[in-house]
This record gives sequence, structure tokens and C-alpha cells, in this order.
Amino acid sequence: MDLTDRPLFTLDPHADPAEEARRLHALGPLVPVELPGGVAAWAATDVATAQRVLGHEDLTKDPAHWPALGAGRIPDDWELIALVRGAAMLHQGGDDHRRLRLLVSSAFARAPIEALRPRITAIADELLDALSSLSPYEPIDLREHFSYPLPVRVICEVLGVPGTAVSELRDSFHRLVTPQGSGSGEADIRLAMADIQRSLTALIAGKREDPGHDLTTALIQARDDGDRLGEQELVETLFLVLIAGHETTINLITNTVHELLRNPMTVAAVRDGAHTWADVVDEGLRFSSPVRHALLRYAVKDTEIAGVRVAQGDPVVASLFAAGRDPGHHENADSFDIGRPTRRDHAAFGHGAHYCLGARLAKIEAEIALGALFGQYPDLTAASAPDPLASIPLQGFTSLPVHLHTRERPPSRRTP
Repeated sequence: MDLTDRPLFTLDPHADPAEEARRLHALGPLVPVELPGGVAAWAATDVATAQRVLGHEDLTKDPAHWPALGAGRIPDDWELIALVRGAAMLHQGGDDHRRLRLLVSSAFARAPIEALRPRITAIADELLDALSSLSPYEPIDLREHFSYPLPVRVICEVLGVPGTAVSELRDSFHRLVTPQGSGSGEADIRLAMADIQRSLTALIAGKREDPGHDLTTALIQARDDGDRLGEQELVETLFLVLIAGHETTINLITNTVHELLRNPMTVAAVRDGAHTWADVVDEGLRFSSPVRHALLRYAVKDTEIAGVRVAQGDPVVASLFAAGRDPGHHENADSFDIGRPTRRDHAAFGHGAHYCLGARLAKIEAEIALGALFGQYPDLTAASAPDPLASIPLQGFTSLPVHLHTRERPPSRRTP
């Protein structure tokens, strides 16, 4: 039976991720699903199958192996098109992927990333100090004022680009990872991609005139000194590092803080020395993966995964949030528990050849952010329930309203 002949479970960006995960688990380890726009795919729902999909020798990220795309059955206005088609390493397989990955891998090796700890700590402290200027009696959006700017500033420093490289493109980034509203479509997506292309092309031109000791300069030199990198590959690689270097880390910090506010004894356990912030981050990645569904891989030939026949050309999704909540692997999988022995058994950073290059940086940023936040504001409490982010690729919240202090507002002075 072909994929399109089966009943398809609809992946809805507005659905509750935890409820969606439970329903997917009930259907099996590899489930036929429908992505937005009526696109059929397979979805891996448990941790073993997700890792198998992400590292499978017969699955590729190269969309040239997706017949539906090549035949024009996937329109240019498909809301997820920017995540499955392009010249960056995210969309490549084999030698092209290895070539592109090698060009940026040295910047994310252990030594240079560990060397960033003092700078990340300084940025975190600076951002938290700035919060003290806000009213102590009004809720603040921690995502906007802390979770967002910290990884943005870090990745911009790694790349050697101004912080405006992200802020000017914030709306364009958002349009590529969230559902398009009524009346939008191809024009909206094309506009976002054109904005990104134009901005990054200008940034590269400026960097050619004023090079530095940074990743962007290294990528430009790889482009200009030989045939290791094409011009469009340069633009899209810069885009990939820029967006991947902050978007998921924002959600990792925000999601984990949200769970800590619901589990205050967890913070106490870290303060008492029973656990570390690294333990908290590991459980945060498992329990509330910043990536909801990892798109897409394609079967280069007929293959079998988890007892299911996947036909040549079929697209496959790794449902990373569901994999983190795998009830067959994690006891009480829907509970946030930093002491669980399986907390590192997740696929939040991927698996195999496409394992996230920035995983170490993201974890260090989150560890430093959490330690600094709860160290400076130990009475932090939730102000209201956050609004979930409606997205297929990402999982998190659009805001995180908190009170920095537990002190009550002083009584108002009324004239008798």
C-alpha cells in the first residue's frame, strides 16, 4: 500500500504538542501523516525510530530525491518550502553536505565554543541587569528581554556581524517557520526570502570590504579563494548558521524556564548541589524539544523502517518532540524530572551526519542563562500562561510573562 493510500494523521501547527505526541505514539513508531498543504509523509514517533530515520543510510536530505517536488506537485507557495529546498548543507547529502559542513565545523569545535563561556556569561549578566530598570510590579516578557537577545548576540559575534543582521530579518525568519495567514502564500514567502537574500548579500559585500577574524570572513575566503563554496551557497550557509544559531536556543531557554517555574523544587535541587544546570538542560531538551518535527528526508530506494515499507521517494519526518516523550523508553515520560537516568536519550539536536553543529554552543548558552537567571532573580514566578507557538518545525511559546520578584505591589495612596 502506497503512502497516499493510507489514512493520514494531520500534523497541525496549532495542536498541543504533548497531546499530539500521545496520539502519534498510539499509532506506532512510523506513522503516515499529512503536513500543511496536504503533503503526505512518514513520521518517526519514538526515540529509536527517530534516530534511525535521522541517521539512515537510505534516507537523504537532498530534495532531488523527492519526486513530488521535482514534478511540481509541491507549489512554490508551500509554507514549509524554505525548510526543504536550498543550497545550504541542511538540504544536501553525501559529498556536498560534507564539503559545506566542513567549512563551518571548526568554528563550533569544543575549544572555540568553550572559550566563549566568559563572553556568554557577560552577555547574560548584562541582559539581566537591564531587567532591573523595568517595573518590579509589572510582568515582563522573559522571552523577549532575555531568551531572545542572548543567543542572537552570541551567534552574531561568532559570525562577526552586527546584531541588526538578525533584528532586521526577524519578521522574515518568523514567516518561514510559522503558518501563513489567510490571504498570504507565494507572494508572502517570496517576499521573506527576497528580504533575507538582499540583506545577507549586502552584509557579505560589507564584510568583503572589512574582513575580520570571524566565521563570515572565513566563509567569504572559502568562496573567493577557490571552488569550495558557490556564491548562493555562501548566502544560504550564512542564513542557516544565523537562524539555526539562535532560533532553537531561544525556545530551549524559554521552554526550560517555563518548566522550572512549574517545578520549583527542581531549582532547589540545583541550588542544593544535588544536580547541575547541565542536568536541567538535558531534561529540558528531552521533555520539551525546541524542534517539533524535523523536515524532511527522502528514501533513495525502497527500504523498511520499524517494520514499515517506505517506498523510494517517500518523504520522512522525525517528530522530535514526540520522540522525547517516548513512553516506551522513558518512565513517566510526561513528567519533568532532571534526575531520570534517560534524560540524555533524545534526538533534539538530530542524529547522524546532520547532527546539529551548534549543539554544544546551545547547551552552554542555556546552562549559563538558567544559572544567571535564577541566581539573580531567585523569586522568579510565572505571571500568566504563555501562548504556544504555532509551528510545524519549532516548539515553544511566543512569550513568557513572568514576575521577577514576589513582592506585592505597595498599596496605592488614595486621597480621603
